[in-house]
Amino acid sequence: MRRYQDGVALAILVWFLAAMSLLVAGIVMQARVDIKLAQLHVMRARVEAAADGAMQLALAQLLQPEQEGEPPQPVLPSQELSVGGFNVTVNITPVSGLIDINAAPEELLFLLFSAVDDLDEVAARELALNVVEWRSANPLDAGATDQPAQPSGSGNNGGSASQDAEPAALGDVRYARFEAIEDLLLVAGIDRRIYDAVEDAVYVSQVGQSGVDWATAPVPVLRVLGGMDTESAQELAASRLSDNVDGLVAPQDLDLSFQEAAQLSSYRIDAMVELDGSLFNRRRWVDRSQPGSDGLPWTFFRTEALRVIASSAGEGLITGEGIHAGS
Repeated sequence: MRRYQDGVALAILVWFLAAMSLLVAGIVMQARVDIKLAQLHVMRARVEAAADGAMQLALAQLLQPEQEGEPPQPVLPSQELSVGGFNVTVNITPVSGLIDINAAPEELLFLLFSAVDDLDEVAARELALNVVEWRSANPLDAGATDQPAQPSGSGNNGGSASQDAEPAALGDVRYARFEAIEDLLLVAGIDRRIYDAVEDAVYVSQVGQSGVDWATAPVPVLRVLGGMDTESAQELAASRLSDNVDGLVAPQDLDLSFQEAAQLSSYRIDAMVELDGSLFNRRRWVDRSQPGSDGLPWTFFRTEALRVIASSAGEGLITGEGIHAGS
């Protein structure tokens, strides 16, 4: 009987030690996860701070020639800046070189979707029509597709709808105006693949233009206007920097039927920072017509999440965020 009791006690002790080992292992693993998350947040904060600082410097350099009485530069080259120990590449894109999905005519939207890989002409035409219908005051009215909704009120291309606008609703889905680029995902037929393919070429605005200025257009928009591949669009973009700005002549194969060069005050800024083998992109939208509360002569009105655009290790340091094709 005593041996039986000793055996039971030993079994209980073994089970207790095993349970304690599992508990300690779980605590250690959770601590490691917490440390990893803390390191990730610190890394993100460092990258974002460096990117934001580089953007401020780039904007100050952009403003300096104008303060000295020189005309503004229509073509803005990339800038390499050193901030906080990071080398940051800053690209400033005037929104006049992007396609305003609130105002672009159906034919321009058709060209936009035609540039998406594996999307045929019929599908591109249907998507363009769906976008026009979605932003119309009454998407069920066939006549509403003939006239694109024009931007109204005062505001910027980042985001909030005009207070005077009263979007029609069908069920729980908003219509009548795109308030953010991500609203494209609400349009019938546009999935994540198509959205990722066009997001670098578009913007939304309250006061924008229906056309696009090829002289300030980034590579994704040049691909749309010229029906060209990425390499050819990059060569065209590079040639604009070397040529005389006042004497820029568009190539013959570039579609200029949508050419419009309005003096818009908003810009899209991309700051790319390399860290631990990965290239991060910080994208913000700025309006130079309105001073900010910080006393600077510009206002950031939209900030997008930090994204990995390239990784040599392929480890996906920012979980859940897709690869972003920079412009």
